[in-house]
Amino acid sequence: MIEPSGEDPVEYDSEHVVLLSDWTDDNPQTVYNNLKMQGDYYNYIQPTLPDNVTQIRKNGLSDTLADKSMWNSMRMSSMDLADLSAATLIYLMNGAAPGSNWTGRFKKGERVRLRFINGSSNTFYDVRIPGLPLTVVQSDGVNVHPVTVDEFRFGPGETYDVVVSPRDEAYTIFAQSMDRTGFASGTLALREGLTAPVPAIDPIQPLTMEDMMDQWITAVWRVCQT
Repeated sequence: MIEPSGEDPVEYDSEHVVLLSDWTDDNPQTVYNNLKMQGDYYNYIQPTLPDNVTQIRKNGLSDTLADKSMWNSMRMSSMDLADLSAATLIYLMNGAAPGSNWTGRFKKGERVRLRFINGSSNTFYDVRIPGLPLTVVQSDGVNVHPVTVDEFRFGPGETYDVVVSPRDEAYTIFAQSMDRTGFASGTLALREGLTAPVPAIDPIQPLTMEDMMDQWITAVWRVCQT
């Protein structure tokens, strides 16, 4: 870890690095070949007839057909949330699967800094700690004006530092994949062996045209920064 040359503007009593990653037990070449053959090979989340009926009831037939025509013209899908899914991936927190219960310890009354790193090959994670607000103090190594959120999303190679003030004995650190096929989790606790309830995975949120534009702008911005 690289320490700042001057005084750290963030006040905290203890810290933990939380490295999120993903892993496949399949042969990587096989995974690559499958994706070359079919880009959505591992994407089992596809629109069904009930989904189409629901969309028609909500938006009307003409708007629904126009929306599908637009996606088809781009040869894309609103369910294209990830190239790889839990069909081949295991989601890890500091190298531990959810059942292994990685635990970051804290003392009562401490302000804890959690340094989240997305070290995955593919996965966008939505991160939250149920019952505990997250104050974001740093993004990609750059100090930011503190902002308190319930959840944040980040992709491979990104980092977020948050400060939390736990009051209960244990909290679940919950990081679900953007495509909602799996999650990584661990525990922030006063001592080893404690656990907190693990929330259910949230419903899938299909992409919109605004989402695609945001992703395109973000990609261009990142290229311009290199």
